[in-house]
Amino acid sequence: MPESVAVKHQDGRRFGEWSEVELQFGIDSFTACSLSGPWDPERKDMRAAFEPLSFPTVTVEIGEELVLTGRVKDVSPSVDANQASVGVTVYSVAHELTECCAPPDLLPLEFNNLDLKQIAQRLGGSTFSLAVNLDGPPGARFARCRIEPDGEIHSFLAELALQRGFVVTDTPTGDLLFRSEGPTGSPVARLQGQPLGKVTAQFQPDKWFSHVTGRACKRTGASGSAFTQINKLFRSFWPRHTAASVGDTGSADVPRATKAMVGRMVASVATYTVEDLPTWRDPSGKLWRPNTTLTLLAPGAMIYKETELLIRAVKLKQTGAEETATLDLVLPGSFGGAFPKGLPWDS
Repeated sequence: MPESVAVKHQDGRRFGEWSEVELQFGIDSFTACSLSGPWDPERKDMRAAFEPLSFPTVTVEIGEELVLTGRVKDVSPSVDANQASVGVTVYSVAHELTECCAPPDLLPLEFNNLDLKQIAQRLGGSTFSLAVNLDGPPGARFARCRIEPDGEIHSFLAELALQRGFVVTDTPTGDLLFRSEGPTGSPVARLQGQPLGKVTAQFQPDKWFSHVTGRACKRTGASGSAFTQINKLFRSFWPRHTAASVGDTGSADVPRATKAMVGRMVASVATYTVEDLPTWRDPSGKLWRPNTTLTLLAPGAMIYKETELLIRAVKLKQTGAEETATLDLVLPGSFGGAFPKGLPWDS
């Protein structure tokens, strides 16, 4: 039996009837749900439900589990000789941060001696009434940082979060979540043999370096302070160095901010996709979720030994009675700033 998916208005009424559903979750992105189904423009209730540019708030539940609280943004009606249909996309309430700037009444947009949570509460809490959640302590205060009046809030917060070992995502209630990478050692599944679906790999050698150096931002008064992380997994005889300012952080936090640079490198150099899994749930019966791990053995995709990988993103798709899951995987340490213990193509 396919999963029961309920899309509801805030008052509990059902929002549309859907022939296709696609949900996307990510460790460092906001939840979204794309829907398509029949459209009857003669019905006044449907006209009101799908009114463009009205941003109604809806919830999405799988079974009894709330997975998304968001706003309808994309509405795409179409009609042909056979039928009228409508496509709708719901984005998490926190997704507003990717599209909006801070309102003028928050000016000046400079944050001195505040920690990550305090800055997020001012920008996301006061502006969008979002609760701010952190997986752990917010870390050291920022000596001085500033967002431009035309700066997009999410990008600003995401950069600060990386310097403190977090990534930005959302909760099922649509609030803001600063997430730290989950631990390894307890994979939710072991994928090998058949049926595995399709496994593909992508590599970006231009982002793989032997040495990663972070330098303190001059505005903190700690210019010249630097920390270099050596990549012990780098195997070429010829070294490759990269360096960058680690942003609005003081000297004491340069090592941690540099490790965030290492994490971004690890996340980009080797990525894997497992497509067409025939179930939305892992072997324990829980929905596939980002920030958990699994082990994968797929020699055809150059994973020559059973390797524990981090689930970065999940896509759940349902068309009629057919449903599939697609998992995007990265090396552990991608969001924790640590190098993995080894590489999947090690013999």
